[in-house]
Amino acid sequence: MKRRQRQSGDGQEWLNTYADMITLVLTFFVLLYSISNINMVKLEKVAEAMQKQLGIEANLDLEDLPDDIKYPAIGEAQEDLSASEIALNEAKSEIESYMETNNVEAMVNREDNVLYIRFKNEVLFAPDSPDILQENIGFLDYIGDVLKTKESEILAIYINGHTADGVNSVWNDRILSSQRADNVAIYLEENKGIEPKKLISRGYGKNYPIADNSTKEGREQNRRVDIIILGNGFEWTQIAGDGSGSVEQFDPLTPIDVPGVSAE
Repeated sequence: MKRRQRQSGDGQEWLNTYADMITLVLTFFVLLYSISNINMVKLEKVAEAMQKQLGIEANLDLEDLPDDIKYPAIGEAQEDLSASEIALNEAKSEIESYMETNNVEAMVNREDNVLYIRFKNEVLFAPDSPDILQENIGFLDYIGDVLKTKESEILAIYINGHTADGVNSVWNDRILSSQRADNVAIYLEENKGIEPKKLISRGYGKNYPIADNSTKEGREQNRRVDIIILGNGFEWTQIAGDGSGSVEQFDPLTPIDVPGVSAE
C-alpha cells in the first residue's frame, strides 16, 4: 500500500516568530518610555538581553541611540525648561554644593525664572561695617563666578540689604544697608565683570523684618542680604498662586521675600 505522504504545514510558521519579535521590541520601547531616570548600566544589560533574545549578533552602542530614546521626556522630572530656567537650576546646584563643602550658612531657593540667595550679614560684614570681610570673600567670589557664566541668561540681579533695629549703632540703618548692598554690587561689577545694568542694589534698613525685632535672635535673622536673580524668561505680570485668578504685577522697586525659605 502506498505510504501516505506527510502533509507539510501551511507555510505560516514564520508569523509566530515575527509576532514574538515584535512583542519583544514593543516591550523594550515601553520599558524605555516608562522610566524618567535611566540607569545606563542596567539599560545596557537590558539591551544585551534583548539582542540575544532576538538573535542579533551585532553589539549595540547606547551612544548611538537618539537622545529622545535614551532620555525620554516624561513627567515633571523631564519637563520642558527654558534656557534661563536651566541656567538658574545649574547655578542653584553649584552654589548649594559650594555652601555645603565650605560650611557657609546661606539659603538658596528657585521658583520659575527666579533664583533667591539669602545669607546673614555676618557672612560678609562685621557689625556696624559696610566693608566686605576679606577672609570670607571666597563666598561672594564663587557666586560671582557662577553668575558670570550664566550672565547671558540673566535679566537682572537684585541685591537687597537689610539691618535690624540695633542699639547704640553709629550707623543710620538705611545708610548701612544701602552701602552693604552697593559694595556687593560693586564687587560683582568690578571683580567679576558682570554688566552694571543688570545689577540693582537697594538698602531697606530695618523696615522689612522677617523675624521679631525685639529679640536678639530675631535681630540676627533680620540682618541679612538677599540676592534675587531673574532669568530672561521671567514674566513681569504673573497670575497669583492663591487660586483667585487675579494678576500680580512684579514691582522691581519693592523688596522680594524668599518664598519657601523659613527665616528660622
